[in-house]
This record gives sequence, C-alpha cells and structure tokens, in this order.
Amino acid sequence: NILKSKMAIRTEVKGAAYWITFDNEKRKNALSSQMYIELCQAMDEANAMEEILVTVITGSGEYFSSGKDFSPEEAGKVDYKNLDYELGGSRFLRRIIGHTKVIIGLVNGPAIGIGCTMLGLFDYLVCSDSAYFLTPFTKIGITPEGTSSAVFERIIGTSNATEMLLFGEAMSAKKALDCGFVSHVFPKAEFSQKAGALIEKLAKLPKHSVIASKELCRGQKWRRDILSIHNEESDRLRKMFVHEDTIKIIESRYQKAKM
Repeated sequence: NILKSKMAIRTEVKGAAYWITFDNEKRKNALSSQMYIELCQAMDEANAMEEILVTVITGSGEYFSSGKDFSPEEAGKVDYKNLDYELGGSRFLRRIIGHTKVIIGLVNGPAIGIGCTMLGLFDYLVCSDSAYFLTPFTKIGITPEGTSSAVFERIIGTSNATEMLLFGEAMSAKKALDCGFVSHVFPKAEFSQKAGALIEKLAKLPKHSVIASKELCRGQKWRRDILSIHNEESDRLRKMFVHEDTIKIIESRYQKAKM
C-alpha cells in the first residue's frame, strides 16, 4: 500500500483500488481551493496507473463533504467576474467526467452541495445510514452544479430532483436507496468494514473487461453530453455568484458568522 497525506486529502493504493479521502474534518470536509488542486492531481494519478481498476472517494469523520468552503479566506481567492477563471470545483468535475476507471463513492455521512452533486457522476454509490443528501442552492441564491440539473432527474425522477434542487429539501439514506441513487445502505457502526470488504471484492474483477464495459456505458458520447451540461451550469453559476442578492445572502450566512 502507498499512503500519501496531502494538505486536506489522503490517497492510498490498495491493490487495484486507488483511495481518495477528504480529510478536512474540522470543516466537515468542506472543499477548499487547495483541496481541489490536490483532488485533480489525485484523479490524474489514478487515471494514469495501469494497475488501477477502481477509484474510491470517501470522507473522514462524520461527513462525506459539506460542499464548497464558503469561509472568508476562500472567498478572497475567487474572481467570478473573470471569464477566463475556472473554479476549482469545475476542474475537479471535469476530471470525474473524463475518468476511465470505475468511480465508487463510499458516502460515510452527509453529502451537501457539490459534495452531493458530484455523486451523480460516480459509477457506483453506497452510503451509511447516517448519510443524507442536500443541495441548498436556491437557499443561498445560486443555481445547481455538478450536472445535477440534468443528471438528478435521470436518476431519481423529476419530482424528487425538483424537491432537492429547487426547494433545497434533503434526501434521506433510505429514500436514496429506494429511488436508485445508492445501491446499498450500511449501518454507521459497520460502514467502514462493510464498504472496505465491498471494494476488496470489486477490485478483484477482470480489469480489462470492467474498464471496457464502463467505456461502453459512459464513453465519449456520454462525456460530450455531460460536459455540455457542465459548461452551461458553470456559466450560469458564475453569473449567480456576482448577483447582488446572492452576495448579500452569502455574506450574511457564512462570512459575518465567522467574524
């Protein structure tokens, strides 16, 4: 096993599985600019390794991820008015879309914002019974990202997608299982052991066959479709972040609370 600890993610190779763990527990695994840089590097590394079949993404502690880091210090690093600037989350999502290995999400706890929407692009999901899935975009004055505006409807249906993306209502682990968003729900106390055993089992499948099969299911045609959705969402999101009403909501909700 090769274990690498970076600033706020950990990576480890276990046989044919490349593990990526969000490791920012103090901020509920909120995704910072630095984390996105490290996540893109990790995804590139996993994709380039001949021996890897599955890329596993999970979180440390109680949360899978609380989504984008809205702290004041992070806000100062982003220039939404610069049309040539690509957000870290956008770069990471493009890595997910272009990834040729099988992406498995082990959702150990709540998945919020981009921590939730990214899951719709993964190939396989299991979660803990302590998990819930929340996309509170309209409550903070922004619009859906992570291709969720199209992908969620395909997976969980129009009404459930509307409830999450437009009304900001949470989806429970049970509901996620019932509507096909996840394949298994494991008890929190057993999650690490059962999820680890599942990865060990799946990583033993014939790599050449599984990779070729994924390419049939989610190959270039799928990627072109998904990237066009991602680009449209990213353009709209950039405009929302500079809208005066959105700025007021975010400042009052996140930044003044930190002062």
